Amino acid sequence: MSVYENTANAQSASGSRDEEYLLTEGEAQLATVLALMTGFSQGCCAMHRAPMAQRVAEQLVRMAEGQDGGDRSGDMRHFLQKLGQRWATVAQVLAQPEPAVEDPASAHGFDDEFSQSQPHWHHSPETLQ
Repeated sequence: MSVYENTANAQSASGSRDEEYLLTEGEAQLATVLALMTGFSQGCCAMHRAPMAQRVAEQLVRMAEGQDGGDRSGDMRHFLQKLGQRWATVAQVLAQPEPAVEDPASAHGFDDEFSQSQPHWHHSPETLQ
């Protein structure tokens, strides 16, 4: 059994009560973005990736504009804005339909690094609030 499997088993054995937190609005916003990013990286199917990436982009822009009640420096707001733009680009690319290929011999498909199944380092919590 690998170190990652041992960690996942230990997390499951501890129960879900240790995954409940009392957060401020800004902290909850950050937790939402991190959970969406985790879901995106561990996502099971391509049809959910574009909406998840778009939601991440929207949440980052919301944080950059201070709509979550957080007080951030100018540099942090700029960083969040740029990161949101990058996630929006990912969402746009993933939302594009696969190109029709006439010659199957030359078909490369719509292969990107996100469409490949990745081993997980840990299991996601069973419930999110």
